[in-house]
Amino acid sequence: MTIRFRNRMTLIFFIITLSYSLLCSVLTLYQFLFNGISLPEIYTKSLSDAFLLRYNPIWVYSGIFLLMLYICITSIIIYHSFEKTQAPDIVFFLMFLIACLCDTTRILVPAFHLSGSFSHFTLKIGNIHLFARLLAPLALMGNTVMSTDDFRQSTDRNSIILIIVALFFAEVIPLNTAIILPNYCISYGYVRAIRIFCCLTCTMSTINLFVINRKNEYKQIMTIGFILLCIGYTLIFYCYNILTLISGILLLGIGTYLYLNEVHKHYLWID
Repeated sequence: MTIRFRNRMTLIFFIITLSYSLLCSVLTLYQFLFNGISLPEIYTKSLSDAFLLRYNPIWVYSGIFLLMLYICITSIIIYHSFEKTQAPDIVFFLMFLIACLCDTTRILVPAFHLSGSFSHFTLKIGNIHLFARLLAPLALMGNTVMSTDDFRQSTDRNSIILIIVALFFAEVIPLNTAIILPNYCISYGYVRAIRIFCCLTCTMSTINLFVINRKNEYKQIMTIGFILLCIGYTLIFYCYNILTLISGILLLGIGTYLYLNEVHKHYLWID
């Protein structure tokens, strides 16, 4: 992938994200002012009554819109900061942002009153949620494992393979459209296996990044940023209370800044 093509795609992605965010904002505001927001019936069996962990729809909405804002800001930063840098890490990071954007489609569940209904549209929204859940750790893995010199020439092919793998399992894993989770995500099967997969993938990626930085005698600031980024995104994905909202967006923002700043310094030094 050439630098010019990547920059063009990053700009297009920013425009799509911004347009989508504005559309969702207008739709939500319209419902709030005129029709009233119809909240979906959620699965509440394991929710806590503690103040910081108590479920509130406003935190779910806040988490989704803050994630949209994060995607817009991060994509435009990448466009300007890596405009002339051939960094394979950024290709995989853009895939991570795509996963974040797919995750925000959770807002469509209350927007189109999908709770308690069955339709092909509901199934596709569930597939998109699951795709985001799978693609995010795979993209983060690509940032560390597939951005080394051995894989540098195969960045495009590897990124396409990761997307295809996530798409395949998102279609194969069963969904239960009758259950809406507190974060407005449609319930899916093999939850424990997917959690273990995400945890192992992020852990392996962190260890690999740590080893690479130690081998090249780099500071471990990038590793710290990567860890904070992984934790922050996970918290935002499960955001339905004030504690996960505040901690998730702070860790995601700080982790992204530390990671991208170190990546920029590294490639700036190479160039």
